[in-house]
Amino acid sequence: MRIYRWMGVGLLCAATGMVQAQSYYPQARQYRAPAQAPVQAPGPAMVLRHGLNKLMAFVAQDEPPASGEMMLFLEKEISPYFDFEYMAQWVGGGNWQRMSPQQQQQMSAQLQQMFLTALSQKLSKFGGQGFKVLRARPGQGGEVTVPVAVQNPGGYPSRLNFRFYRSQSGGWRVFDVSANGSSALVYYRQHFNRTGYPSRQGRPIQRRY
Repeated sequence: MRIYRWMGVGLLCAATGMVQAQSYYPQARQYRAPAQAPVQAPGPAMVLRHGLNKLMAFVAQDEPPASGEMMLFLEKEISPYFDFEYMAQWVGGGNWQRMSPQQQQQMSAQLQQMFLTALSQKLSKFGGQGFKVLRARPGQGGEVTVPVAVQNPGGYPSRLNFRFYRSQSGGWRVFDVSANGSSALVYYRQHFNRTGYPSRQGRPIQRRY
């Protein structure tokens, strides 16, 4: 806080017909700005609402974006809402610890590409559905689930659940999305169990439980 000091100026007084200057310094007064509440990071529901609004504004353009434009938008604007490395670590389970940093990076990039490609394909059939972000629900270990109701779902799930965790930077990041009870993390774990995980020799390694 800034402290402002105000000082008085000496007043003149007369003595024996002569005017002498005498300095006078009143007690300094300190002004303190009103205490301000610390700025709070947006909560999971607000983060999700912001991301969905951004996504819907892009999809609902007068001229539908091409598939390449959609992927570029998702990679630049939407992927930062997710923590794909955290997702890959969960999907990999015990295999994650046996991977080199290069293999872990490769798996994270592969998972991100698969997720965004599936999202792009789904959004290409978007028919103007609306979304309503519902009340967040706290979970175990500091996790938070934010449900989203899909209005006029058509071929879309009527309900989506976004699972958030607080990252080391303090911001909330999505690490799982479930639709009608089906978890994306569970799907990708099953996928890598079938196809294998990255290995140093270039051959996939199977999951160890």
